[in-house]
Amino acid sequence: MKTTSEKIENCQVALNVEMEGEETQKYLGIALEHLARKVTLPGFRKGKAPSTLVEQHVGKEAILQEALEHLVPAAYEEALVKEAIAAIAEPKIELIKIEPVIFKATVPTRPEVTPGNYKDIKLELAKKEIADSDVDQVIEQLRMQFGTLVPVERDVQYGDVISADIEGKRGEESILNRKDALYEVNQDSKFPVPGFAEKMIGLKKDAEISFGIPFHDDYEIKEIAGKQYSFAVKIKEVKEKSLPEINDDFAKNAGSENVGELREKIKAGLQSRADESLKKEFEHKLITTLIEQSSIDFPPVLVEKEIDHLINEESRNFGDGEKGLENYLGNAKKTMEQHRDDLKPAASDRVKAYLITSKIAELENITVSDEEVEQSIEDMVKEDPDRAENIRKLFALQQPRESLRDMKVINKAMDYLTRLVTGQE
Repeated sequence: MKTTSEKIENCQVALNVEMEGEETQKYLGIALEHLARKVTLPGFRKGKAPSTLVEQHVGKEAILQEALEHLVPAAYEEALVKEAIAAIAEPKIELIKIEPVIFKATVPTRPEVTPGNYKDIKLELAKKEIADSDVDQVIEQLRMQFGTLVPVERDVQYGDVISADIEGKRGEESILNRKDALYEVNQDSKFPVPGFAEKMIGLKKDAEISFGIPFHDDYEIKEIAGKQYSFAVKIKEVKEKSLPEINDDFAKNAGSENVGELREKIKAGLQSRADESLKKEFEHKLITTLIEQSSIDFPPVLVEKEIDHLINEESRNFGDGEKGLENYLGNAKKTMEQHRDDLKPAASDRVKAYLITSKIAELENITVSDEEVEQSIEDMVKEDPDRAENIRKLFALQQPRESLRDMKVINKAMDYLTRLVTGQE
């Protein structure tokens, strides 16, 4: 076997392999034996027919195809050793010639990451103080949630809920046909289209109205730009919301003993969400800065694998998994391949973020012990005791366990970098 190799862009190696005649004949013989075990010929028991008759029966092309299925992978593995190439994923193989067998493998190899001077980065982790007005806003939302609807004999106002028959068209296409629909008339509502709620203002019970709403070609919402909508509405009832008083009974309905405790709970929840949001913004800025000042080279297969992960994440939102996602894309006039292309930038960013963070973890000797992994597993068990057995079985397997360890290393590295760039380290 003759082999040559050369490094090419994106951390890949072009591996060229040419098989010797004797090696090809060896695999042709193995292929013929393999096919002979599966072939039944008249007058012979299955697998007992002479090789010459089997060869005449299946044909030279079938034998060659069977041989290639075994020969190429075996030759590829041998060539990797011979050329001292450390592959990190499956190669892309191109068969150049059959007689003699010559093929080319594009082999993905380990990424090359050189961080910039990350110890000189200075960033500030923003903070937000939750104001009383923020808490008041949530309490008003709760009042709206707990409010009751009371029929009124007056014109429709913003904040009312109407019961109505609504028919809507986009051009000649029917988009809405609801009887006794409950519609909340909110200012600036974009449902079913912007401007619809405004048309309801001033109408009374039993009023009937037909109207059109056109949208110019450069309208900010692209999905409805250049479209003409028409609606026919019959108001059957007008209701206003009767809102509860803010007292201890109201607080108990919201899960607290009194108004003071309710306000404290709301404030703590708002603070937690604000801190989490600011932390994500900070980490995004930190990772972006790290990527911009670093040299990161990696094989394209890593992006494809990350796209697979993103597809899996999206598929969990559908009851029938990836098939549901494909149906959703089909309704949006988009193929899965087009969707994969759309995901490439995000997948590439995630790969870069992982590689640079992992490299810094390696440089700073950031590790996670077996005890820490075990503690994380037990924490998951405590959060979901009904699945305790399944969780422990899953993380008894090497790959999920190492993935968990890897994730914890990344989290530790991000904690270290956060302290470093904010001046806490």
